[in-house]
Amino acid sequence: MADYRNVWALIAAAAFLQLGGGILGVVTPLGLETLGVSPGLIGAIAAGHAVGFMVGAWYSSTAIILFGNIRVFSAAAAVCGASVLAMQLALDPIGWTIVRIIQGAAFAWMFSSIESWLGATVSAKSRGSVSGFYHLIAKVSLVLGPFFVAGLAPIDFRPYLWCAIFLVLSLLPVCLTRRGEPPPPGTEAFRLTRLFKLAPAAVISVFLAGVINSGTMALLPIYAGVALPDVAGGATGAAALAAAAAWIGGLISQWPAGRISDHFDRRVVIAAMGAIASLAALVLGLMPGLPSNIILVALAVWGAGSLSFYGIGVAHAIDRAEAPQIARVMAGLLFVWAFGSVIGPPLSGFAFNLPFTQGGLFLLAAILSALLSFSMLWRRASRKDVPQEDQEPWNIALPSTAEVAEIDPRTE
Repeated sequence: MADYRNVWALIAAAAFLQLGGGILGVVTPLGLETLGVSPGLIGAIAAGHAVGFMVGAWYSSTAIILFGNIRVFSAAAAVCGASVLAMQLALDPIGWTIVRIIQGAAFAWMFSSIESWLGATVSAKSRGSVSGFYHLIAKVSLVLGPFFVAGLAPIDFRPYLWCAIFLVLSLLPVCLTRRGEPPPPGTEAFRLTRLFKLAPAAVISVFLAGVINSGTMALLPIYAGVALPDVAGGATGAAALAAAAAWIGGLISQWPAGRISDHFDRRVVIAAMGAIASLAALVLGLMPGLPSNIILVALAVWGAGSLSFYGIGVAHAIDRAEAPQIARVMAGLLFVWAFGSVIGPPLSGFAFNLPFTQGGLFLLAAILSALLSFSMLWRRASRKDVPQEDQEPWNIALPSTAEVAEIDPRTE
């Protein structure tokens, strides 16, 4: 319990951050739609957020070395909170694009500060449990955030006030903690070409996780507003319910799928999850007029398949890495995922706008998920798996920042 007492402030800060992030993930695309922006441009703006996150994660270690964890977190939270309020002062797509890029970089700095601090504070014997608890609290907060603004108009000032409130509250536990800051992190890089040579299946699966999940979740609020017209709370209520269904499906399947992958070829498990996601996406893409309860169930099944294979791809790469390389391998995979997150939203925005179908968003997800399954089976046929006795146990690993590698129990 001592490890939990040492990091409760950091976990509380992450919870407030994800509450704000969950709100932004819903009201931003709906607000842009209200401002007359097409789904294609909404996807491009979401890609700008991913670019900001990728740049912020790249420079986060340097910032922490120069200024320390508390100052980096505080500065980023202040910038992010101000940028959310600025969205109400400049209700135009260009202003929101700039703001979303800034927010992406700020969120990367905030999570980098928290996760590097966690990695330096938690003892090796408790890393697995603390890491799992950290991710669980963060993702539950991400699910709950949108319900604070359900029923409010997408460009009403109140959703943005709620978001700013949570971002400001995240400062309290970090600034008031009496725990000392950790030593500066290392900055050694791991070349992506070397990473692909080490574990090509992991690179492919993590990249497609970024493309599929970031793109689909970026446009999901707009899809929900059309597909769930009878849900209470209007467009924001429908978006909150749809996002919750998808994330809950991913949270439920994550643990059993990871444990199964400890006993079978991880590539086969990823292929199976891709197949599940593809089938659910086909239902959503080909039958857009389904009843709301069926759509929510299909979204949960899609989330169960698509929102939880990232961690298995990471585990597959770790199986093939030497112990001193693990943290750098995980950081490299994060940037592969981030690159996919830059590509995914514009693709999904284009698919959403296709004139010959109402389900283009999920038809694209179905095609890409099927591609994931086939690529995993192809890699399995091309290269033998690591013997089970040499595999590292699966552990929860969700895309956040490079510093999250430091709290993984498999790192030295």
